[in-house]
Amino acid sequence: MSPCKILLVDDERFVLSMLAQGLRNVGYEVFEAVSGQAAMLFAEEVKPTIAVVDIRMPEMSGIEVGHWFRRQGIPFIFLSAYDDNETVKMAAKAGALGYLVKPIGVPQLLPTIHAARERADEIGRLKETESQLNAALRGSREISIAVGLLMERYHLTEKDAFERLRTHARVQRCKLHDLARNIIGASEQLNCFK
Repeated sequence: MSPCKILLVDDERFVLSMLAQGLRNVGYEVFEAVSGQAAMLFAEEVKPTIAVVDIRMPEMSGIEVGHWFRRQGIPFIFLSAYDDNETVKMAAKAGALGYLVKPIGVPQLLPTIHAARERADEIGRLKETESQLNAALRGSREISIAVGLLMERYHLTEKDAFERLRTHARVQRCKLHDLARNIIGASEQLNCFK
């Protein structure tokens, strides 16, 4: 796993300084923010690999910051002095990849950071796979519709319509789903004259 940029967010300067120094000592590039607003500004600028966020801060809670990180695609872990069920549920709902109860030191934080990074990478791979599958399904659906249109218009069997579509795509040197999309578009344009 490549070295990462960690954004630490905590309004307690002592905790922030102690964790930052410990993480730097083991080779991480660390950025510190003492508020939610500062965290969001840092995140836009430095694009952290992961954020470690205190839940209870003045002005903007860590939960609010977590929701913002989630929308930005930045994985995050929560730190809190509280371990009540309601707070833990809110943290999970916000999308946190970990939840640690303070006081905590770097030796306890490191495995959580490592596990959260692995989980974030896994989620990224799953989203990419989902995107590819959705694209394939759209392409497949478009090809099926185009084959159906050719079958209806030219009174062909499904096999013959597909072969004509494939042959035409080869002749035009274009992708099958691009040609299918064009056929569907042309059919929709003709339908508006009915």
